[in-house]
Amino acid sequence: MGASWEYTRQMATGYAYAMTPALRAIYKDDNNAMSQALTRHMQFFNITNVFAPITLGTSIAMEEENARNEDFDPALINNVKVSLMGPLSAVGDSLILTTWRIICTGLSIALCKAGNVFGPILFLLAYNVPTTIIRYFGLKLGYEQGTNLMQRMSDSNIIQSISEKASILGMMVVGAMIPSYVVVNSPITIGSGKTAMSLIKTLNQIIPSLLPVLATLAVMWMLKKKWNVGWILVAIIAVSILGTWLKILSV
Repeated sequence: MGASWEYTRQMATGYAYAMTPALRAIYKDDNNAMSQALTRHMQFFNITNVFAPITLGTSIAMEEENARNEDFDPALINNVKVSLMGPLSAVGDSLILTTWRIICTGLSIALCKAGNVFGPILFLLAYNVPTTIIRYFGLKLGYEQGTNLMQRMSDSNIIQSISEKASILGMMVVGAMIPSYVVVNSPITIGSGKTAMSLIKTLNQIIPSLLPVLATLAVMWMLKKKWNVGWILVAIIAVSILGTWLKILSV
C-alpha cells in the first residue's frame, strides 16, 4: 500500500491488490462480480499501514456476505471501510508511528552513532517484528470480529484513551532524547586562568542540558509559527555557522 500510494486515491491500488486473492476465492468464475468488487476497492482509502489488515479482514468478511446474500447492499462495504479509517488511524498514528517508532529510533541511534552495524539491524527488528505480528493477527481479528469490535471500542472510548496515552508516552520519549541527541557546545568560560570554568559545565550544574532544551524549544516555536521545515534547517545551519564564527558556539 505504501509503494503504490498516490495523491488521488492514496492507498486504493494497494488495497485492491491485497484484496484480489480473497476476491478470486469468493467470486471464482464470476468475472462481473469480480470487476465490481475491484472497482469498489479502488475508491479512496488511507490508514496507518500497520492497521490496514484489520480493515482488509472486515472487507473480506463483508464480500463473502455479499456473495451469498442477494439482499446485501454492497455499498456498505465501502461505508464500513471509510468508518474504520478514522479510529484505526487515530490509534495507529499515535501508538505506532509517533510512539513505538520513536522508541525504536532512540534505541538504535546510540549504536549508529558509535559506528555499530547492529544499530540499523536493531531498529528493523524492534520495529518490524511487533508490527508484523499486529498485521498478521489484525487480519484474523478483522475477519472474525469486524465492525462489532470497532463498535465496542468506540462505545467504551478506548480508542480516544489509547490515542491520548500513546501521544503522552511519545512526547515523554522524545523529551528524554533531547540531552543525548541535541548537542550545543560553547567555548565561553567564566573567570580566567586556572580558575576559569566552562559556561556549559556551569549551566549544567544549575539546570542539566539547559542549552539543548532551549534549542529544542526554539525549534518548537518555529514549528508553531508554521515555519517550513526547510527554513528551520537553514536557520539552524545559519545560527551554527554564525555562532562558531563569533566564537559563541563550538563543535
